[in-house]
Amino acid sequence: MAGGKTKLTQNINLDDAKARFSKALNFALLHKFGRVPTANSLANQFNFRAVGMTAVTRETARKWLCGLAIPEVAKLIVLVDWLGIDANEFMSKRIASVRTDTDVVIDTIIELLKHMDEKNRNVVLITAWALRETEGLKTHKLDLQTLRRALMQNLDSSN
Repeated sequence: MAGGKTKLTQNINLDDAKARFSKALNFALLHKFGRVPTANSLANQFNFRAVGMTAVTRETARKWLCGLAIPEVAKLIVLVDWLGIDANEFMSKRIASVRTDTDVVIDTIIELLKHMDEKNRNVVLITAWALRETEGLKTHKLDLQTLRRALMQNLDSSN
């Protein structure tokens, strides 16, 4: 390099960025709607919010969901604002925290607890506490399948 200066470049693996975007998008949709909508539904809902932009096709939405494409910046801003996606999760090569399936399940349970009436919320919390106490489990080691079975039994018997 001229003058002894070195040029710093950041290599961005586009396939990794697409996969990270897809994961963030699917998680945000699951969190917002309780499920990931079809590509057609995503395209329609996106187009409703992206006034003045070129419409997104079902195929484009499918590519976003499957990790085959990343939207252009203007469309990305709509998604970030609409779904509350953290752009740092998929734009940065640094992974702040890796979310496991267990993390997603726990976040989903917490979100469901917020929307339950007090009686059902207490059943869920007491069941989780009782399982931890009787099984001698630490909170972070609580087996989610065991919790699910116990919750289903307790919710059925409380109704």
